[in-house]
Amino acid sequence: MQQNRRRYSEKKLSPSREEYLKAIYKLSEMTQLVRSIDIAEYLGVSRPSVHNAVTRLQEEGLVIKPLGGAIQLTEEGCKKGKIITAKFRILRHFLNSCCNVSEPTASADACKMEHIISDESLFALKKYLNLEHGDDL
Repeated sequence: MQQNRRRYSEKKLSPSREEYLKAIYKLSEMTQLVRSIDIAEYLGVSRPSVHNAVTRLQEEGLVIKPLGGAIQLTEEGCKKGKIITAKFRILRHFLNSCCNVSEPTASADACKMEHIISDESLFALKKYLNLEHGDDL
């Protein structure tokens, strides 16, 4: 388990870039063709904001975006997107199911918490919830 913890303690992205990466990951689960306009609509942001974020994610080796082409996650980007999404799901599940927080509030709070929770606390929460084999974290 110590090895797993180390694996996820790599360079930390800003909360904003994590949100863009999570959006790209979620959209790529639905369709192979992820466009900037799709991300902008999904997150409720402008296309220039998406362009800036995607450029930064590309510089960090997390996405590939050929000129005029669809945005694709790299292997590392896919891993990080999966982790961020799992964090969100675990936290939302905990708040909603264990603490009886309403779904909209649990989702909003989990979205904020996913960016600051330590790997150690997340693994402890996952173990507490008996999700050792459930989520891919």
